[in-house]
Amino acid sequence: MPSLDDAPNRDLLRQLTTSSFGLGAVLALLGVLAIAAPWVASTVIDYIVGGTLVAAGIAQLGMTALTFTWRGFWLTLLCGALSIVSGVAMLAIPVEGIHVLVTFLGIVILFEAAAKLTAAFSVPRDFPWGWILFDGLITAVLGGLLLTSPAAQAGVYLGVLIGINLVSSGIAFLASSIWLRRSLA
Repeated sequence: MPSLDDAPNRDLLRQLTTSSFGLGAVLALLGVLAIAAPWVASTVIDYIVGGTLVAAGIAQLGMTALTFTWRGFWLTLLCGALSIVSGVAMLAIPVEGIHVLVTFLGIVILFEAAAKLTAAFSVPRDFPWGWILFDGLITAVLGGLLLTSPAAQAGVYLGVLIGINLVSSGIAFLASSIWLRRSLA
């Protein structure tokens, strides 16, 4: 962490404090909205991922068309096509897309939990590491719940658990912002 005695570092830390507070508030608000309307949140997530896959596939096919003499042409062409097909399937059949996302996000959230738990034990002891530890534990439980959720409840679980994850992360950022503010006073 930069020294608090250095004026440029104090300005940087003030900016970080404000940014952390804003990010924490936005994450917490998005989390509350996701919990309030879990199927809407799940469907929005499905459409965002599906649209992104289609856009990425189109971009990859465009690149492939310009490099037809390249050794990896066929592999790139196949990957672009698979990306488009996957994205269209998620857009056309959102319920099935949500089921796939639940499994994928469960795995990703478990990796996120591992990173948060590692971070909790690597920050200075006067930092609010307990909040990071708490966030990591909550994230681990949520990832496990997503991976073991029944197919019929996947959309509700996805929306609610992602909402809880966002609220938990928002609180951790808010706590970090408050700690930074106090240390600058």
